[in-house]
Amino acid sequence: MSTKSANPKDVRARIIAGALAVLSKDGMLGLTQPRVAKAAKVRQSHLTYYFPTRSDLHAAVFAAVAERLLAAFDASLPDLAQIASPEQTRLLLSLVLAADREPAVRKLFRDLTRKVRRRIADGLASSGVSSDAANVAMMHALGVGLAVLDLARAEPASRRELAITKTVAVNALKRSGRKK
Repeated sequence: MSTKSANPKDVRARIIAGALAVLSKDGMLGLTQPRVAKAAKVRQSHLTYYFPTRSDLHAAVFAAVAERLLAAFDASLPDLAQIASPEQTRLLLSLVLAADREPAVRKLFRDLTRKVRRRIADGLASSGVSSDAANVAMMHALGVGLAVLDLARAEPASRRELAITKTVAVNALKRSGRKK
């Protein structure tokens, strides 16, 4: 577990990667210094050298979480049902929990929300649906809610519901007269 000769950027990256692996598997409750240090293959003292406080670690880890979630969202377009892997949902829920307590993480969460909503607006507009704030918020909330339910239920039927419900929602918006 020696990090003496390692490049500090490499060690930081390993720690962040280890923390992401812990979050993906165990969620926020699993994000402990001993688990992160073990996953990163560093001593706990090295972890605290690179990230002196829990807030320092959270800020770096959740910046990486936001990047990963946005990349996953982009990769899933236009089939948004694919965004809701259990790992991605655990990362999202961890980000929500951290944002509740830490202002720096809250800012990351707000920025991620704005970026995702811009993409949702573009998707709605390309489907012939008004991309007004209410429609975008509804589709965003629906996607997050279904992802959380899918994680909690952990059964094939909930995965199918994601795709079906997204289609039903877009079609309902089209019929409701809230078109472009």
